[in-house]
Amino acid sequence: MPAYGPPTSGMPAYGMPDASGMPPTGAPGWNAPPTGPVTGGPGAGWPSGDRGAPTGSTGSRNKLIIGVVAAVLLLVCGVGVAAAFVGGDPEQKRTSSGAAGGAKASPTPSKAPEPLTATAYQTLLTDADAVMGPAWQKVAAAKNQAATVEAAQALADAVKTSAPRFTSVTPPNEAAAGHEQLKRAFDSLGSDFVALTGDAKNGEICAGSAAVAQVTGLPAATYLRDAVKAFGSAFTFGAWLPAPVAQQTRTLANGTMVKKGTLNGSGEFTINNSGSTTDVVVSLVPNGGKVAAWTVYVSAGKTYKVKKVKDGNYQVYMATGVDWDAGVAGFTRSCEFEKFEDLFEFKTTSRQYTTWEITLKASVGGNADTDSVDPGDFPQ
Repeated sequence: MPAYGPPTSGMPAYGMPDASGMPPTGAPGWNAPPTGPVTGGPGAGWPSGDRGAPTGSTGSRNKLIIGVVAAVLLLVCGVGVAAAFVGGDPEQKRTSSGAAGGAKASPTPSKAPEPLTATAYQTLLTDADAVMGPAWQKVAAAKNQAATVEAAQALADAVKTSAPRFTSVTPPNEAAAGHEQLKRAFDSLGSDFVALTGDAKNGEICAGSAAVAQVTGLPAATYLRDAVKAFGSAFTFGAWLPAPVAQQTRTLANGTMVKKGTLNGSGEFTINNSGSTTDVVVSLVPNGGKVAAWTVYVSAGKTYKVKKVKDGNYQVYMATGVDWDAGVAGFTRSCEFEKFEDLFEFKTTSRQYTTWEITLKASVGGNADTDSVDPGDFPQ
């Protein structure tokens, strides 16, 4: 500092600024901006001598005002403000402090689970087989539409139970390739078996043989076989799944009596299926009964007459579809079950007998209506 030194009180001798922040009356150089060179200091405590003309009177006043305000803040705010001025730009310090205070630690990656031992992994496979195998056998053994629906749902549930157990484990190295294929298979089989259940409900799949053919030809079944192949002899799994089975289209000869019954009457019953592209089986059931008197198979585009029908009142049931499975005595795909609303009466006298003919083709002006029948209510 020059020899004259700073004011002893921290402020010039004329005192504190007034309430508006301006110097008190009598403070030199504040009543009006300077109009010429300054030839002397403003008073005690200020440098003497010629300070030269100001380079900008407004700028000089601004600097002085800033100095006074800083001093006022220093007196009001105390050491905290002084520390801010001494340490540098306070805004910069606040920003730095805020950034440091808001920093977050990076999360520590979770440790991957340890690989299972070969024995533990084989146990996992064996448990899955114990659920999947019986469910699959139930599908293969289904003899009608209702049984196929139930079996397909059980198979979908088996996948839902088994699949999650393979997603959260790390397999042993020797099972790694098969494990990935197995997860891929389970991902697809879950939706495939749900779809199979829907197909069984709507009659697209009506028996186990068709369900087996559909499933074994799916990509998911290929993934599962690939998993078994990748496991090799080190692990055992999936013996319940057979090789791909082709869908079949089996038929019977036109006029084959699926159930012959007793034909010792005089009536005649003709089934005209000439206008249809689908094979049909027709059953005559005594009114009020649930067991067919007889059932006949009539091919698409053909007609057949059943003779020697006994007298009585009958309900007429019919089932259409594709692929006749003699083992279950029914169609395995695209099944529909119906019955005629009206009763058919056969009556024989000494001079006449009854003959009926039904035409199995929807037509405008037809005189016979049919109702859908639940597959489980179709007479055998």
